[in-house]
Amino acid sequence: RDDRRRRRARTAGRRTPTRTRTMSTVTVLKKEEEAIITLMKERALVACKDAQREYYECVKGRTLSIAWACRERAAAMSTCLHAHTSDEVLEDMKARWVKAGKPSIADRGNIPKF
Repeated sequence: RDDRRRRRARTAGRRTPTRTRTMSTVTVLKKEEEAIITLMKERALVACKDAQREYYECVKGRTLSIAWACRERAAAMSTCLHAHTSDEVLEDMKARWVKAGKPSIADRGNIPKF
């Protein structure tokens, strides 16, 4: 019990290093993965613009009836977003990003389209 307390006291002020995540064959830093996830979400929103527009048009002016009146449109939007934000898409984006030489995420024009 005393050993645990001493160990906690020794490591209390230390910060853990940024961890890398390894999925299949691609290794990226956590910070890089978070930026790629943000990019993936942005691209999913663009790809699913029509499904979102249909859902939002259905929702306009409704309150309680949204639940049953717009169910199909909500499911279509959800399916589209899920298809563009799955783990497989993330792995593909990470692999292509690494293959492209890890360009800056801020400069979205240099990142290959996925």
